[in-house]
Amino acid sequence: MSLESDPLYYFRIEARELLEQLTQGLLSLDEADGGAQAVPELFRYAHTLKGAARVVGQARMAEMAHAVEDALSPYRNSGSAVPVDSVHDFLRLVGQMADALDALDAPALPPAPEVHRSEAGTSVVTAPEGPSSEVVRVELERLDTLLEGLSEAVVQMGGLRGAVESLAQAQHGAGSLIEQLTAPVASSGSPAERARWLSRVLSVAEGLRSSLVKAGRQLGGGLGQVESELSRLRDGAHTLRLVPAQTLFGPLELAARDAAASLGRQVEMFAEGGDIQIDGHVLAAVRQSLVHVVRNAMDHGLETPDERRAVGKSPTGRFTLKVQRRGGRVSFQCEDDGRGVDLGRVRQVAVERGVVTAAEVDALDEQGLQQLLFQPGFSTARAVTEVSGRGVGLDVVRDTVRRLKGDVYLTSRPGQGTCITLEVPLTLASLEMLAVEAGGQRLLLPLEALSGATHMPAEAVTWTGARASLSYAGEVLPFLPLADAMGASGAQRPRSWSVLVLDAGSAGRAAVGADKLLGISRRVSRPLPSTVPHMPLVAGASFDEQGVPLLLLDAAGLVRLVQAGSSVGPPQVRPSRKHRILVVDDSVTTRMLEKSILEAAGYQVELAASGEEGVEKALRGGHSLVICDVEMPGMSGLDVTRRLRATPSLQSLPILMVSSLATDEDKRRGREAGVSAYIVKGEFQQHGFLDTVARLTVEGRKA
Repeated sequence: MSLESDPLYYFRIEARELLEQLTQGLLSLDEADGGAQAVPELFRYAHTLKGAARVVGQARMAEMAHAVEDALSPYRNSGSAVPVDSVHDFLRLVGQMADALDALDAPALPPAPEVHRSEAGTSVVTAPEGPSSEVVRVELERLDTLLEGLSEAVVQMGGLRGAVESLAQAQHGAGSLIEQLTAPVASSGSPAERARWLSRVLSVAEGLRSSLVKAGRQLGGGLGQVESELSRLRDGAHTLRLVPAQTLFGPLELAARDAAASLGRQVEMFAEGGDIQIDGHVLAAVRQSLVHVVRNAMDHGLETPDERRAVGKSPTGRFTLKVQRRGGRVSFQCEDDGRGVDLGRVRQVAVERGVVTAAEVDALDEQGLQQLLFQPGFSTARAVTEVSGRGVGLDVVRDTVRRLKGDVYLTSRPGQGTCITLEVPLTLASLEMLAVEAGGQRLLLPLEALSGATHMPAEAVTWTGARASLSYAGEVLPFLPLADAMGASGAQRPRSWSVLVLDAGSAGRAAVGADKLLGISRRVSRPLPSTVPHMPLVAGASFDEQGVPLLLLDAAGLVRLVQAGSSVGPPQVRPSRKHRILVVDDSVTTRMLEKSILEAAGYQVELAASGEEGVEKALRGGHSLVICDVEMPGMSGLDVTRRLRATPSLQSLPILMVSSLATDEDKRRGREAGVSAYIVKGEFQQHGFLDTVARLTVEGRKA
């Protein structure tokens, strides 16, 4: 990154680290009742920030840093303790500087990742993440380990040159052998000449064999060593993404204090589990959600000091954050000792705002009422304040956690407090995955969620109507074939099941049945593109050796589905014959996902990666339906539809448009072009999709 393209690039990195150090230091002052030992260091942080801000022309931030520096100066010189009220003022000022720093926009096109060495024995890695850079501190020891592994891999690769030379010798030997075998003496020479010829042939063949054996030995050993070193490098690179949960504690405590102070309340925050390492992307995603939880607790949970005294509580409220690792997932348990959820108020607001009817609210149990708090726009606040009342908060928490394929839970006790727990994956990067085959599909499951596996005959599964269960290690578990879960319940049942027992933490345990287990490997999990239809059981995708995307299933969602005793659902109308469907989409992930859904439902699928290719294949005939995206480079989906409708033999061919364009105008243009049906990707549901496909293929056959 050059200073010409972004003059504030390095300033943002340095300022963010200095502000974090100021926050942590000030909070430690408060905890130690204003102890003065850290004041000189805090003074230096403020002084450094002031100078850096002035260099890049950030006068307002420089003035605020100068104010902190001036205010700390008397305590720095005298060695006396900083009053608690002054610590609170400093924290508010640091919060304002953090807001000012957040307002500094980075360039629209971020650079490639860079590494910068700091004086503290760490490196700062900045990676492009949207319009701004995400900063992660990295221990130099980790970088040294990576460099050592890389150097070793290079050495091992050099050793493979011997194998290349052996193969070259083998190639030369093969040429000599061909010459000997085609020599005239092979068929017309005297017995003595033929004997000498045969000896030469055997000698060349032996040399060829020796060269090949040597090359195989060198390649086998060398590639094994290189693979081992590269695996170590991959694991080491993965650790660079990990950030201690401790980095959340300072900003969250600052948010709690700010919110409490603005509401006339007092709070003391306690945090545990700061040493747990979490994927930086996960931590960044949940950070704002935790801020919403903290502010919600200050406003709706904690009482004022007078109210707390009246009920025998300490005037200072308590907020506790516990970070715990549970297998491959991490939970953030946020608990306050406030008043708890007022379910009567929840009922009243839900009916007043039309969220539910009076009859529906009466039928809800305590858990159902608490879930209403996560509805968009829902707030029990009686007035809009700076902290809350706008109905934005817990719904954002729920949506963020769902995007991460996690869960959020709320429990409350009247008069004693509320606990909100966010549970998300530790990492969004590479995972150990188990590949399985079910109903003709290859699928992936996160190995961390697998608590057991066994082989069982089909008779070991007990069916009660549509529900099934089995006994494993003395425990009766709900069971569902994976093919059923993916909507292919018409798949032929095997004589025996490869049973996988899934443990999804708070979501519970369940068993699923696969046709085959294909092996374990570490793979990179990639999020599905935003244009891909929502699939509730899918956590992401990973490409196989041939570049074909395989679906990575969400263990928690799968467990909930099995416990409910249902499946994603087969189509209401199964195809009576093998209909052939053409899928036209420029996204390989979208093409393969739609292909897997359709083939699981019994259809034959042909793919086209562009509008032009789609028209070419459709003109060949033989399709019962065309499924087409709208926005594609070159020929759009609307152009494809118009071209097919202009062909007499294809005028009645059903065309289903599946697009992210969702306005009435977009749908009108589709109808005018001649599409038979229009599905918005954001509203995609597998039931409705397969029902529409079944209806259109039947209508097309009748036409």
